[in-house]
Amino acid sequence: MHTRTPEFQLKDRLRLARELNSFEQADIAAELGISRATVSNYERGATMPGKLVINAWAVVCDVDVEWLKTGKADTAMHPSDPGGNLHSPKLEPVSERKPLD
Repeated sequence: MHTRTPEFQLKDRLRLARELNSFEQADIAAELGISRATVSNYERGATMPGKLVINAWAVVCDVDVEWLKTGKADTAMHPSDPGGNLHSPKLEPVSERKPLD
């Protein structure tokens, strides 16, 4: 019997990163300085975001940029504690950040 493992594409990871932070499409659009329609296009896979947008999306959503790009986490980028738990730096709340230009 075969088990199926879902394949998550960039569009899926973008949406997941946004939703994990309880952001609406308009919230991430405002943070990135793009339109809500552009966010929708990225999340539907209608258009592909560039490197700068992917990197900024990762920062705003506090997710590993390598995971966002490829679906594989770059654990070498994050120090582990003795219990093996990964830690990433916490960013200031979105409401206290200025939109990217």
